[in-house]
Amino acid sequence: MLEGRDVNFGKTKTEIGVISSIFVYGTLKRGQCRGAMWPFEPLRISVVFTQGTLFDRHDYPAMTSGTDDVIGEKWDFRPEQMPRVLEVLDAIEGANRQGEPDLYSRVVVPTWKICESVGDEHRLAAEASVKSYTYHYARDPADDGFTRILPTQAGEGRVRPFVQWPTRSRQ
Repeated sequence: MLEGRDVNFGKTKTEIGVISSIFVYGTLKRGQCRGAMWPFEPLRISVVFTQGTLFDRHDYPAMTSGTDDVIGEKWDFRPEQMPRVLEVLDAIEGANRQGEPDLYSRVVVPTWKICESVGDEHRLAAEASVKSYTYHYARDPADDGFTRILPTQAGEGRVRPFVQWPTRSRQ
């Protein structure tokens, strides 16, 4: 299931000391039901995208590795705050649980800044990717009642089709 490009499990102490951002695509975004559960105020929040496959269910989304452009938010923190941020988010996401299966797995993915956004259009910043933690669903989402969110059609001015949650039908 974790066969996407540049995806790893993000558990080494070296990465925790270097990576200081989290990519969120669902209930942890600003204005969503878990958007106030962060343990610290972020240094900044940016609209970015990563690659994956996004799924929807009546209560929350799930993401796995894949090649769709998934739009979300990158929350940046001070490096010394990351151990606590990851501890809190692991508990929220049901990740890294001792003795029981994980609901989500913490992984490291590349994220890219969106330099301009007009309606449904997005254009890529020319800068390199930034590694961020995110959470991938730990099993097959279809087995748990999730439905894949398909990319919107690319139109004039769009770089590529993209996916995001909440879907238009929820907004």
